[in-house]
Amino acid sequence: MKINNFVSDFALKRIKKNTDTYAKTKPMPADSISFSKTTKTNDEKFIDLRESISQNMKAVLSNSEEACWNFYINSTSENMEKMNIAGDRVNEFYDNKEFYSKLKAINDNGGVKDLKLKKELNVLTSAFGDGIEFKKELEDLNKKENEISQKLNSFQMEIDGKVVSKAEIQKIMETEKDPQIRAKANKAKIASGDLIADDLIELVKMRNDFARKKGYDNYFDYKISQDYDIKPEELDKILGDVAINTKQSNEKIMTGIKSDLSKVFGIKPEDLRSYHFGYLAGEDPEKLVNDQIKTKEQVVEISKRAYLGMGYDVDSLPIILDLFPRENKNTHGFSFPIEPGKDARILANLTNNVSSVDTLMHELGHSVFTVKTDTNLPYLVQDTTSTMTEAVAMMMGDMIRTEGLAKNLVSPEINEKFRLSLGKEESLFIGSSMAIIDFERNMYKNPDQDLKELWKNMNIKYKGRSHKDEATNEWATIPHYLSHPGYYQNYFRASLIKAQLYEALTDKFGKLTENKKTAQYLNDNLFKYGGSKDDNELLKEITGKELSAEAFCNRLNKLVKEEEEMKNNAK
Repeated sequence: MKINNFVSDFALKRIKKNTDTYAKTKPMPADSISFSKTTKTNDEKFIDLRESISQNMKAVLSNSEEACWNFYINSTSENMEKMNIAGDRVNEFYDNKEFYSKLKAINDNGGVKDLKLKKELNVLTSAFGDGIEFKKELEDLNKKENEISQKLNSFQMEIDGKVVSKAEIQKIMETEKDPQIRAKANKAKIASGDLIADDLIELVKMRNDFARKKGYDNYFDYKISQDYDIKPEELDKILGDVAINTKQSNEKIMTGIKSDLSKVFGIKPEDLRSYHFGYLAGEDPEKLVNDQIKTKEQVVEISKRAYLGMGYDVDSLPIILDLFPRENKNTHGFSFPIEPGKDARILANLTNNVSSVDTLMHELGHSVFTVKTDTNLPYLVQDTTSTMTEAVAMMMGDMIRTEGLAKNLVSPEINEKFRLSLGKEESLFIGSSMAIIDFERNMYKNPDQDLKELWKNMNIKYKGRSHKDEATNEWATIPHYLSHPGYYQNYFRASLIKAQLYEALTDKFGKLTENKKTAQYLNDNLFKYGGSKDDNELLKEITGKELSAEAFCNRLNKLVKEEEEMKNNAK
Protein backbone atom coordinates (compact mmCIF):
# COMPACT_ATOMS: atom_id res chain seq x y z
CA MET A 1 0.00 0.00 0.00
CA LYS A 2 1.28 3.44 -0.87
CA ILE A 3 0.99 5.78 2.07
CA ASN A 4 -0.02 8.81 0.07
CA ASN A 5 -1.08 10.34 -3.21
CA PHE A 6 -0.41 14.05 -3.54
CA VAL A 7 -2.45 14.59 -6.69
CA SER A 8 -5.80 13.40 -5.42
CA ASP A 9 -5.47 13.58 -1.65
CA PHE A 10 -4.23 16.91 -0.36
CA ALA A 11 -6.28 16.55 2.81
CA LEU A 12 -4.25 13.46 3.72
CA LYS A 13 -1.05 15.38 3.04
CA ARG A 14 -1.97 17.76 5.79
CA ILE A 15 -1.45 15.14 8.49
CA LYS A 16 1.95 13.81 7.48
CA LYS A 17 4.39 16.69 7.22
CA ASN A 18 7.83 17.71 8.44
CA THR A 19 8.79 21.22 7.41
CA ASP A 20 12.16 21.81 9.10
CA THR A 21 13.22 23.52 5.86
CA TYR A 22 9.95 25.41 5.57
CA ALA A 23 11.54 28.72 6.57
CA LYS A 24 13.87 28.41 3.60
CA THR A 25 11.04 27.77 1.15
CA LYS A 26 8.37 30.31 1.94
CA PRO A 27 5.76 30.49 -0.82
CA MET A 28 5.94 33.23 -3.39
CA PRO A 29 3.34 35.93 -2.65
CA ALA A 30 0.36 35.44 -4.89
CA ASP A 31 0.27 39.11 -5.79
CA SER A 32 3.64 38.64 -7.54
CA ILE A 33 1.86 36.66 -10.22
CA SER A 34 0.52 38.91 -12.91
CA PHE A 35 -2.57 38.26 -15.03
CA SER A 36 -2.12 41.58 -16.84
CA LYS A 37 -2.01 40.06 -20.30
CA THR A 38 -5.66 40.01 -21.19
CA THR A 39 -4.95 37.83 -24.21
CA LYS A 40 -4.20 34.86 -21.98
CA THR A 41 -6.84 32.18 -21.77
CA ASN A 42 -8.01 30.78 -18.46
CA ASP A 43 -6.04 27.62 -19.22
CA GLU A 44 -2.85 29.65 -19.64
CA LYS A 45 -3.55 31.69 -16.51
CA PHE A 46 -4.02 28.52 -14.51
CA ILE A 47 -0.79 26.96 -15.81
CA ASP A 48 1.14 30.08 -14.72
CA LEU A 49 -0.42 29.98 -11.27
CA ARG A 50 0.02 26.20 -10.94
CA GLU A 51 3.73 26.40 -11.70
CA SER A 52 4.26 29.21 -9.20
CA ILE A 53 2.51 27.22 -6.49
CA SER A 54 4.43 24.06 -7.36
CA GLN A 55 7.85 25.69 -6.97
CA ASN A 56 7.47 25.72 -3.20
CA MET A 57 4.99 22.89 -2.78
CA LYS A 58 7.52 20.29 -3.91
CA ALA A 59 10.00 21.06 -1.11
CA VAL A 60 7.30 21.25 1.55
CA LEU A 61 5.54 18.03 0.59
CA SER A 62 8.70 15.98 0.05
CA ASN A 63 9.88 16.89 3.51
CA SER A 64 6.45 16.08 4.86
CA GLU A 65 6.64 12.52 3.55
CA GLU A 66 9.94 12.10 5.36
CA ALA A 67 8.31 13.18 8.63
CA CYS A 68 5.59 10.60 8.12
CA TRP A 69 8.28 7.99 7.45
CA ASN A 70 10.10 8.93 10.66
CA PHE A 71 6.91 8.60 12.70
CA TYR A 72 5.94 5.25 11.19
CA ILE A 73 9.37 3.67 11.71
CA ASN A 74 9.67 5.09 15.24
CA SER A 75 6.32 6.05 16.76
CA THR A 76 7.54 8.05 19.73
CA SER A 77 5.82 10.99 21.39
CA GLU A 78 8.62 13.21 20.10
CA ASN A 79 8.05 12.14 16.49
CA MET A 80 4.31 12.54 16.86
CA GLU A 81 4.82 16.07 18.18
CA LYS A 82 7.07 16.86 15.23
CA MET A 83 4.45 15.55 12.87
CA ASN A 84 1.72 17.63 14.54
CA ILE A 85 3.87 20.74 14.23
CA ALA A 86 4.67 19.84 10.65
CA GLY A 87 0.99 19.42 9.90
CA ASP A 88 0.36 22.92 11.17
CA ARG A 89 3.17 24.24 8.95
CA VAL A 90 1.69 22.59 5.89
CA ASN A 91 -1.64 24.15 6.73
CA GLU A 92 0.20 27.47 6.76
CA PHE A 93 1.44 26.77 3.26
CA TYR A 94 -2.13 26.35 2.05
CA ASP A 95 -3.38 29.23 4.16
CA ASN A 96 -2.76 31.67 1.32
CA LYS A 97 -5.84 33.75 0.61
CA GLU A 98 -4.26 35.37 -2.43
CA PHE A 99 -3.60 32.04 -4.12
CA TYR A 100 -7.09 30.89 -3.23
CA SER A 101 -8.70 34.02 -4.65
CA LYS A 102 -6.77 33.60 -7.92
CA LEU A 103 -7.84 29.95 -8.22
CA LYS A 104 -11.40 30.85 -7.33
CA ALA A 105 -11.42 33.66 -9.89
CA ILE A 106 -10.48 31.26 -12.66
CA ASN A 107 -13.26 28.90 -11.55
CA ASP A 108 -15.80 31.72 -11.30
CA ASN A 109 -14.86 33.08 -14.74
CA GLY A 110 -15.72 29.91 -16.62
CA GLY A 111 -12.97 27.58 -15.39
CA VAL A 112 -10.60 25.86 -17.80
CA LYS A 113 -11.38 23.90 -20.95
CA ASP A 114 -8.74 21.16 -20.82
CA LEU A 115 -10.16 18.23 -18.82
CA LYS A 116 -6.86 17.37 -17.14
CA LEU A 117 -6.26 20.98 -16.17
CA LYS A 118 -9.82 21.10 -14.84
CA LYS A 119 -9.03 18.26 -12.45
CA GLU A 120 -5.84 19.98 -11.29
CA LEU A 121 -7.71 23.26 -10.79
CA ASN A 122 -10.34 21.52 -8.66
CA VAL A 123 -7.67 19.80 -6.57
CA LEU A 124 -5.76 23.00 -5.91
CA THR A 125 -8.89 25.04 -5.24
CA SER A 126 -9.99 22.48 -2.65
CA ALA A 127 -6.50 22.26 -1.14
CA PHE A 128 -6.22 26.01 -0.57
CA GLY A 129 -9.91 26.59 0.05
CA ASP A 130 -10.23 23.89 2.71
CA GLY A 131 -7.24 25.26 4.59
CA ILE A 132 -8.80 28.71 4.64
CA GLU A 133 -12.48 27.93 5.06
CA PHE A 134 -12.10 24.82 7.24
CA LYS A 135 -8.76 25.38 8.96
CA LYS A 136 -9.96 24.58 12.48
CA GLU A 137 -11.83 21.46 11.37
CA LEU A 138 -8.80 20.10 9.50
CA GLU A 139 -6.47 20.76 12.42
CA ASP A 140 -8.85 18.94 14.77
CA LEU A 141 -9.13 15.99 12.38
CA ASN A 142 -5.37 15.80 11.99
CA LYS A 143 -4.69 15.85 15.69
CA LYS A 144 -7.37 13.28 16.45
CA GLU A 145 -6.03 10.90 13.83
CA ASN A 146 -2.48 11.31 15.11
CA GLU A 147 -3.58 10.64 18.69
CA ILE A 148 -5.23 7.39 17.63
CA SER A 149 -2.20 6.45 15.51
CA GLN A 150 0.18 6.87 18.41
CA LYS A 151 -2.08 4.84 20.69
CA LEU A 152 -2.29 2.09 18.09
CA ASN A 153 1.37 2.12 17.07
CA SER A 154 2.58 1.79 20.64
CA PHE A 155 0.13 -1.04 21.41
CA GLN A 156 1.61 -4.50 21.85
CA MET A 157 -0.45 -7.64 21.33
CA GLU A 158 -0.17 -10.33 24.00
CA ILE A 159 -1.03 -14.00 24.39
CA ASP A 160 -0.99 -15.26 27.98
CA GLY A 161 1.07 -12.24 29.01
CA LYS A 162 3.69 -12.71 26.26
CA VAL A 163 4.14 -9.96 23.66
CA VAL A 164 3.57 -11.21 20.10
CA SER A 165 3.98 -9.50 16.73
CA LYS A 166 1.46 -9.27 13.93
CA ALA A 167 3.60 -11.73 11.96
CA GLU A 168 3.50 -14.23 14.84
CA ILE A 169 -0.28 -13.91 15.06
CA GLN A 170 -0.55 -14.57 11.36
CA LYS A 171 1.64 -17.64 11.65
CA ILE A 172 -0.55 -19.04 14.42
CA MET A 173 -3.66 -18.54 12.29
CA GLU A 174 -1.99 -20.33 9.37
CA THR A 175 -0.50 -23.31 11.24
CA GLU A 176 -2.00 -23.85 14.71
CA LYS A 177 -4.52 -26.67 15.13
CA ASP A 178 -5.41 -26.04 18.78
CA PRO A 179 -8.69 -24.04 18.72
CA GLN A 180 -7.97 -22.51 22.13
CA ILE A 181 -4.64 -21.08 21.00
CA ARG A 182 -6.25 -19.84 17.81
CA ALA A 183 -9.01 -18.16 19.79
CA LYS A 184 -6.42 -16.45 22.00
CA ALA A 185 -4.49 -15.23 18.97
CA ASN A 186 -7.68 -13.90 17.42
CA LYS A 187 -8.57 -12.14 20.67
CA ALA A 188 -5.07 -10.63 20.88
CA LYS A 189 -5.49 -9.18 17.39
CA ILE A 190 -8.94 -7.78 18.17
CA ALA A 191 -7.61 -6.14 21.36
CA SER A 192 -6.11 -3.33 19.27
CA GLY A 193 -9.59 -2.71 17.89
CA ASP A 194 -11.03 -2.54 21.39
CA LEU A 195 -8.33 -0.01 22.24
CA ILE A 196 -9.27 2.52 19.56
CA ALA A 197 -12.91 1.72 18.63
CA ASP A 198 -14.51 4.58 20.60
CA ASP A 199 -11.90 7.06 19.39
CA LEU A 200 -12.40 5.91 15.82
CA ILE A 201 -16.17 6.39 16.06
CA GLU A 202 -15.56 9.92 17.33
CA LEU A 203 -13.24 10.55 14.37
CA VAL A 204 -15.88 9.22 11.94
CA LYS A 205 -18.41 11.69 13.35
CA MET A 206 -15.91 14.55 13.06
CA ARG A 207 -15.23 13.58 9.45
CA ASN A 208 -18.95 13.48 8.72
CA ASP A 209 -19.37 16.98 10.14
CA PHE A 210 -16.63 18.20 7.81
CA ALA A 211 -18.17 16.46 4.78
CA ARG A 212 -21.59 17.99 5.42
CA LYS A 213 -20.01 21.44 5.41
CA LYS A 214 -18.64 20.51 1.99
CA GLY A 215 -22.12 19.61 0.76
CA TYR A 216 -22.04 15.81 1.09
CA ASP A 217 -24.27 13.47 3.08
CA ASN A 218 -21.30 11.73 4.68
CA TYR A 219 -17.53 11.52 4.55
CA PHE A 220 -17.37 8.24 2.63
CA ASP A 221 -19.33 9.68 -0.29
CA TYR A 222 -17.26 12.87 -0.13
CA LYS A 223 -13.96 11.00 -0.09
CA ILE A 224 -14.54 8.63 -3.01
CA SER A 225 -16.13 11.37 -5.13
CA GLN A 226 -13.64 14.14 -4.37
CA ASP A 227 -10.37 12.23 -4.10
CA TYR A 228 -10.81 8.95 -5.96
CA ASP A 229 -12.92 9.99 -8.95
CA ILE A 230 -15.75 7.51 -8.46
CA LYS A 231 -19.36 8.17 -7.60
CA PRO A 232 -21.18 5.92 -5.10
CA GLU A 233 -23.47 4.57 -7.82
CA GLU A 234 -20.48 3.73 -10.04
CA LEU A 235 -18.85 1.85 -7.18
CA ASP A 236 -22.05 -0.10 -6.62
CA LYS A 237 -22.12 -1.16 -10.28
CA ILE A 238 -18.50 -2.40 -10.24
CA LEU A 239 -19.03 -4.35 -7.04
CA GLY A 240 -22.24 -5.84 -8.40
CA ASP A 241 -20.72 -6.85 -11.74
CA VAL A 242 -17.88 -8.76 -10.12
CA ALA A 243 -20.15 -10.39 -7.54
CA ILE A 244 -22.58 -11.64 -10.19
CA ASN A 245 -19.95 -12.89 -12.63
CA THR A 246 -17.97 -14.78 -9.99
CA LYS A 247 -20.85 -15.97 -7.78
CA GLN A 248 -20.64 -19.65 -8.73
CA SER A 249 -16.87 -19.80 -8.33
CA ASN A 250 -17.01 -18.00 -4.97
CA GLU A 251 -19.58 -20.45 -3.63
CA LYS A 252 -17.43 -23.41 -4.69
CA ILE A 253 -14.40 -21.89 -2.98
CA MET A 254 -16.21 -21.22 0.30
CA THR A 255 -17.78 -24.68 0.35
CA GLY A 256 -14.35 -26.23 -0.15
CA ILE A 257 -12.73 -24.12 2.57
CA LYS A 258 -15.41 -25.01 5.10
CA SER A 259 -15.18 -28.68 4.20
CA ASP A 260 -11.39 -28.71 4.69
CA LEU A 261 -11.57 -26.80 7.98
CA SER A 262 -14.34 -28.97 9.40
CA LYS A 263 -12.14 -32.04 8.83
CA VAL A 264 -9.10 -30.42 10.46
CA PHE A 265 -10.97 -29.32 13.57
CA GLY A 266 -13.37 -32.27 13.78
CA ILE A 267 -16.54 -30.17 13.73
CA LYS A 268 -19.44 -29.57 11.39
CA PRO A 269 -19.07 -26.76 8.82
CA GLU A 270 -21.87 -24.81 10.50
CA ASP A 271 -19.96 -24.89 13.81
CA LEU A 272 -16.90 -23.13 12.44
CA ARG A 273 -16.06 -19.78 14.04
CA SER A 274 -14.02 -16.87 12.74
CA TYR A 275 -10.90 -18.01 14.58
CA HIS A 276 -10.94 -21.30 12.66
CA PHE A 277 -10.51 -19.51 9.34
CA GLY A 278 -7.05 -18.76 7.98
CA TYR A 279 -5.63 -22.21 8.73
CA LEU A 280 -3.81 -23.68 5.77
CA ALA A 281 -5.46 -27.07 5.79
CA GLY A 282 -4.06 -30.40 4.67
CA GLU A 283 -1.95 -30.25 1.54
CA ASP A 284 -2.62 -26.54 1.06
CA PRO A 285 0.11 -25.53 -1.41
CA GLU A 286 0.72 -22.23 0.39
CA LYS A 287 1.54 -24.16 3.56
CA LEU A 288 3.98 -26.34 1.62
CA VAL A 289 5.67 -23.30 0.12
CA ASN A 290 5.79 -21.60 3.53
CA ASP A 291 7.60 -24.64 4.91
CA GLN A 292 10.41 -24.08 2.39
CA ILE A 293 10.87 -20.37 3.10
CA LYS A 294 13.22 -20.73 6.03
CA THR A 295 14.13 -17.13 6.86
CA LYS A 296 12.77 -13.63 6.37
CA GLU A 297 16.00 -12.76 4.56
CA GLN A 298 15.05 -15.39 1.99
CA VAL A 299 11.88 -13.36 1.31
CA VAL A 300 14.07 -10.39 0.38
CA GLU A 301 16.24 -12.54 -1.88
CA ILE A 302 13.21 -13.98 -3.73
CA SER A 303 11.74 -10.53 -4.29
CA LYS A 304 14.94 -8.86 -5.45
CA ARG A 305 15.63 -11.76 -7.82
CA ALA A 306 12.15 -11.41 -9.33
CA TYR A 307 12.63 -7.69 -9.97
CA LEU A 308 16.08 -8.33 -11.42
CA GLY A 309 14.45 -10.79 -13.84
CA MET A 310 12.24 -7.96 -15.07
CA GLY A 311 15.23 -5.66 -15.46
CA TYR A 312 15.22 -3.80 -12.11
CA ASP A 313 18.23 -3.98 -9.78
CA VAL A 314 16.54 -2.99 -6.52
CA ASP A 315 19.84 -2.37 -4.74
CA SER A 316 20.80 0.28 -7.32
CA LEU A 317 17.47 2.10 -7.18
CA PRO A 318 16.85 5.08 -4.82
CA ILE A 319 14.60 2.97 -2.57
CA ILE A 320 15.22 2.71 1.19
CA LEU A 321 14.05 -0.52 2.85
CA ASP A 322 13.02 -0.98 6.52
CA LEU A 323 11.70 -4.52 6.43
CA PHE A 324 11.68 -6.27 9.80
CA PRO A 325 9.60 -5.88 13.01
CA ARG A 326 10.81 -3.98 16.06
CA GLU A 327 9.35 -2.04 18.96
CA ASN A 328 7.61 1.29 18.24
CA LYS A 329 7.40 0.59 14.53
CA ASN A 330 4.10 0.58 12.66
CA THR A 331 3.03 -3.03 12.16
CA HIS A 332 1.71 -2.76 8.61
CA GLY A 333 3.31 -2.38 5.18
CA PHE A 334 3.62 0.90 3.28
CA SER A 335 5.51 2.56 0.45
CA PHE A 336 6.40 6.21 0.96
CA PRO A 337 6.80 8.33 -2.23
CA ILE A 338 9.19 10.86 -0.70
CA GLU A 339 9.99 12.46 -4.06
CA PRO A 340 8.83 11.08 -7.43
CA GLY A 341 11.72 10.12 -9.65
CA LYS A 342 14.24 10.31 -6.82
CA ASP A 343 13.30 8.82 -3.46
CA ALA A 344 10.90 6.11 -2.27
CA ARG A 345 10.91 4.11 0.97
CA ILE A 346 9.34 0.88 2.12
CA LEU A 347 8.23 -0.03 5.62
CA ALA A 348 7.37 -3.70 6.16
CA ASN A 349 7.34 -6.32 8.91
CA LEU A 350 8.44 -9.46 7.11
CA THR A 351 8.51 -13.02 8.34
CA ASN A 352 9.33 -16.22 6.46
CA ASN A 353 6.19 -16.95 4.49
CA VAL A 354 4.33 -16.40 1.22
CA SER A 355 2.44 -13.42 2.58
CA SER A 356 5.70 -11.60 3.23
CA VAL A 357 6.89 -12.22 -0.34
CA ASP A 358 3.58 -10.83 -1.56
CA THR A 359 3.99 -7.79 0.71
CA LEU A 360 7.52 -6.94 -0.41
CA MET A 361 6.77 -7.54 -4.09
CA HIS A 362 3.70 -5.32 -3.69
CA GLU A 363 5.46 -2.42 -1.96
CA LEU A 364 8.36 -2.58 -4.41
CA GLY A 365 5.77 -2.18 -7.18
CA HIS A 366 4.68 1.11 -5.66
CA SER A 367 8.23 2.30 -5.12
CA VAL A 368 9.57 1.41 -8.56
CA PHE A 369 6.60 3.28 -10.06
CA THR A 370 7.56 6.30 -7.94
CA VAL A 371 11.27 6.37 -8.77
CA LYS A 372 10.72 5.77 -12.50
CA THR A 373 8.33 8.71 -12.89
CA ASP A 374 9.50 11.45 -15.27
CA THR A 375 10.58 14.41 -13.13
CA ASN A 376 10.04 16.76 -16.09
CA LEU A 377 6.29 16.37 -15.68
CA PRO A 378 4.43 19.20 -13.93
CA TYR A 379 4.77 18.52 -10.22
CA LEU A 380 1.05 18.10 -9.65
CA VAL A 381 0.86 15.13 -12.01
CA GLN A 382 4.11 13.38 -11.13
CA ASP A 383 2.42 11.07 -8.64
CA THR A 384 0.28 8.33 -10.16
CA THR A 385 -3.41 7.74 -9.51
CA SER A 386 -4.28 5.63 -6.48
CA THR A 387 -5.90 2.86 -8.50
CA MET A 388 -3.12 2.50 -11.07
CA THR A 389 -0.31 2.31 -8.53
CA GLU A 390 -2.31 -0.21 -6.50
CA ALA A 391 -2.95 -2.24 -9.64
CA VAL A 392 0.75 -2.45 -10.44
CA ALA A 393 1.61 -3.30 -6.83
CA MET A 394 -1.06 -6.02 -6.67
CA MET A 395 0.10 -7.47 -9.99
CA MET A 396 3.62 -7.69 -8.57
CA GLY A 397 2.36 -9.25 -5.34
CA ASP A 398 0.57 -11.97 -7.30
CA MET A 399 3.84 -13.05 -8.92
CA ILE A 400 4.72 -15.45 -6.12
CA ARG A 401 1.95 -17.50 -7.74
CA THR A 402 1.54 -16.31 -11.32
CA GLU A 403 5.27 -16.29 -12.08
CA GLY A 404 6.26 -19.27 -9.93
CA LEU A 405 8.75 -17.39 -7.76
CA ALA A 406 8.91 -20.38 -5.42
CA LYS A 407 9.32 -23.00 -8.16
CA ASN A 408 12.88 -23.78 -7.09
CA LEU A 409 11.70 -24.56 -3.56
CA VAL A 410 8.97 -27.13 -4.31
CA SER A 411 8.08 -29.83 -6.82
CA PRO A 412 6.46 -28.94 -10.18
CA GLU A 413 3.17 -30.47 -8.96
CA ILE A 414 3.11 -28.34 -5.82
CA ASN A 415 4.09 -25.26 -7.80
CA GLU A 416 1.17 -25.84 -10.19
CA LYS A 417 -1.24 -26.28 -7.29
CA PHE A 418 0.15 -23.09 -5.78
CA ARG A 419 -0.43 -21.22 -9.07
CA LEU A 420 -4.03 -22.41 -9.19
CA SER A 421 -4.55 -21.34 -5.58
CA LEU A 422 -4.64 -17.75 -6.82
CA GLY A 423 -8.27 -18.46 -7.68
CA LYS A 424 -9.04 -19.01 -4.02
CA GLU A 425 -7.01 -15.94 -3.06
CA GLU A 426 -8.96 -13.78 -5.50
CA SER A 427 -12.24 -15.18 -4.25
CA LEU A 428 -11.35 -14.50 -0.62
CA PHE A 429 -10.23 -11.02 -1.64
CA ILE A 430 -13.62 -10.33 -3.18
CA GLY A 431 -15.43 -11.36 -0.01
CA SER A 432 -13.10 -9.47 2.30
CA SER A 433 -13.14 -6.32 0.15
CA MET A 434 -16.90 -6.21 -0.09
CA ALA A 435 -17.21 -6.64 3.67
CA ILE A 436 -14.72 -3.84 4.34
CA ILE A 437 -16.18 -1.45 1.75
CA ASP A 438 -19.83 -2.04 2.63
CA PHE A 439 -19.11 -1.76 6.36
CA GLU A 440 -17.27 1.52 5.93
CA ARG A 441 -20.02 3.00 3.79
CA ASN A 442 -22.67 2.02 6.34
CA MET A 443 -20.53 3.17 9.27
CA TYR A 444 -20.34 6.67 7.83
CA LYS A 445 -24.06 6.65 7.08
CA ASN A 446 -24.81 5.90 10.74
CA PRO A 447 -21.87 5.78 13.17
CA ASP A 448 -24.27 5.49 16.12
CA GLN A 449 -25.47 2.01 15.15
CA ASP A 450 -24.07 -1.14 16.76
CA LEU A 451 -20.87 -1.41 14.71
CA LYS A 452 -19.90 -4.73 16.26
CA GLU A 453 -23.14 -6.22 14.98
CA LEU A 454 -22.76 -4.51 11.61
CA TRP A 455 -19.28 -6.05 11.19
CA LYS A 456 -20.61 -9.47 12.14
CA ASN A 457 -23.40 -9.18 9.57
CA MET A 458 -20.96 -8.13 6.83
CA ASN A 459 -18.82 -11.18 7.57
CA ILE A 460 -21.87 -13.42 7.34
CA LYS A 461 -23.03 -11.81 4.08
CA TYR A 462 -19.72 -11.63 2.21
CA LYS A 463 -17.40 -14.16 3.87
CA GLY A 464 -19.76 -17.00 4.78
CA ARG A 465 -19.14 -16.72 8.52
CA SER A 466 -21.47 -18.11 11.18
CA HIS A 467 -24.42 -16.36 12.83
CA LYS A 468 -23.09 -17.86 16.07
CA ASP A 469 -19.91 -15.78 15.90
CA GLU A 470 -19.37 -13.25 18.66
CA ALA A 471 -19.82 -9.62 17.63
CA THR A 472 -16.49 -7.85 18.22
CA ASN A 473 -14.52 -4.69 17.46
CA GLU A 474 -12.47 -6.48 14.82
CA TRP A 475 -13.63 -3.79 12.36
CA ALA A 476 -11.42 -1.25 14.17
CA THR A 477 -8.30 -3.29 13.31
CA ILE A 478 -8.67 -2.37 9.62
CA PRO A 479 -5.88 0.26 9.29
CA HIS A 480 -7.50 1.99 6.31
CA TYR A 481 -10.47 3.11 8.40
CA LEU A 482 -8.08 5.29 10.38
CA SER A 483 -5.44 6.48 7.94
CA HIS A 484 -7.03 6.06 4.49
CA PRO A 485 -10.81 6.46 4.67
CA GLY A 486 -12.63 5.46 1.50
CA TYR A 487 -9.45 3.95 0.10
CA TYR A 488 -10.22 0.24 0.16
CA GLN A 489 -12.45 0.46 -2.91
CA ASN A 490 -9.25 1.43 -4.77
CA TYR A 491 -7.92 -2.06 -4.08
CA PHE A 492 -11.08 -3.53 -5.55
CA ARG A 493 -10.87 -1.46 -8.72
CA ALA A 494 -7.13 -2.06 -8.89
CA SER A 495 -7.72 -5.82 -8.84
CA LEU A 496 -9.59 -5.45 -12.12
CA ILE A 497 -6.84 -3.29 -13.64
CA LYS A 498 -4.05 -5.65 -12.55
CA ALA A 499 -5.69 -8.64 -14.26
CA GLN A 500 -6.20 -6.64 -17.44
CA LEU A 501 -2.62 -5.35 -17.39
CA TYR A 502 -1.08 -8.74 -16.65
CA GLU A 503 -3.01 -10.40 -19.45
CA ALA A 504 -1.74 -7.84 -21.98
CA LEU A 505 1.84 -7.80 -20.68
CA THR A 506 2.24 -11.58 -20.63
CA ASP A 507 0.83 -11.77 -24.17
CA LYS A 508 3.72 -9.50 -25.15
CA PHE A 509 6.58 -10.76 -22.96
CA GLY A 510 5.64 -14.14 -21.50
CA LYS A 511 6.56 -14.41 -17.82
CA LEU A 512 7.54 -10.90 -16.79
CA THR A 513 10.19 -11.98 -14.27
CA GLU A 514 11.95 -13.93 -17.02
CA ASN A 515 12.15 -11.13 -19.57
CA LYS A 516 14.32 -8.09 -18.84
CA LYS A 517 12.55 -6.11 -21.55
CA THR A 518 9.65 -5.84 -19.08
CA ALA A 519 11.28 -2.99 -17.13
CA GLN A 520 11.92 -0.79 -20.14
CA TYR A 521 8.38 -1.31 -21.42
CA LEU A 522 6.83 -0.45 -18.06
CA ASN A 523 9.09 2.57 -17.69
CA ASP A 524 8.30 3.89 -21.17
CA ASN A 525 4.59 3.07 -21.37
CA LEU A 526 3.36 3.39 -17.79
CA PHE A 527 5.67 4.53 -15.00
CA LYS A 528 7.12 7.65 -16.64
CA TYR A 529 3.67 9.18 -17.02
CA GLY A 530 3.01 9.32 -13.28
CA GLY A 531 -0.48 10.76 -12.93
CA SER A 532 -0.46 12.75 -16.15
CA LYS A 533 -2.73 10.20 -17.84
CA ASP A 534 -5.86 8.71 -16.32
CA ASP A 535 -6.34 4.99 -15.80
CA ASN A 536 -8.56 4.39 -18.82
CA GLU A 537 -6.19 6.29 -21.09
CA LEU A 538 -3.24 4.15 -20.03
CA LEU A 539 -5.24 0.92 -20.15
CA LYS A 540 -6.42 1.63 -23.66
CA GLU A 541 -2.87 2.31 -24.84
CA ILE A 542 -1.44 -0.83 -23.19
CA THR A 543 -4.33 -3.32 -23.36
CA GLY A 544 -6.43 -1.96 -26.21
CA LYS A 545 -9.52 -1.28 -24.09
CA GLU A 546 -10.72 0.70 -21.10
CA LEU A 547 -11.23 -0.79 -17.65
CA SER A 548 -13.38 -3.90 -17.62
CA ALA A 549 -14.08 -6.66 -15.08
CA GLU A 550 -13.77 -9.22 -17.87
CA ALA A 551 -10.10 -10.20 -17.43
CA PHE A 552 -10.41 -10.48 -13.65
CA CYS A 553 -13.59 -12.55 -13.67
CA ASN A 554 -12.39 -14.78 -16.51
CA ARG A 555 -9.12 -15.49 -14.73
CA LEU A 556 -10.76 -16.29 -11.42
CA ASN A 557 -13.34 -18.58 -13.01
CA LYS A 558 -10.66 -20.29 -15.12
CA LEU A 559 -8.42 -20.92 -12.12
CA VAL A 560 -11.27 -22.37 -10.07
CA LYS A 561 -12.28 -24.63 -12.96
CA GLU A 562 -8.70 -25.83 -13.53
CA GLU A 563 -8.22 -26.55 -9.83
CA GLU A 564 -11.47 -28.50 -9.73
CA GLU A 565 -10.36 -30.55 -12.77
CA MET A 566 -6.99 -31.27 -11.15
CA LYS A 567 -8.67 -32.56 -8.00
CA ASN A 568 -11.07 -34.73 -10.00
CA ASN A 569 -8.20 -36.22 -12.04
CA ALA A 570 -6.33 -37.05 -8.84
CA LYS A 571 -9.24 -39.12 -7.49
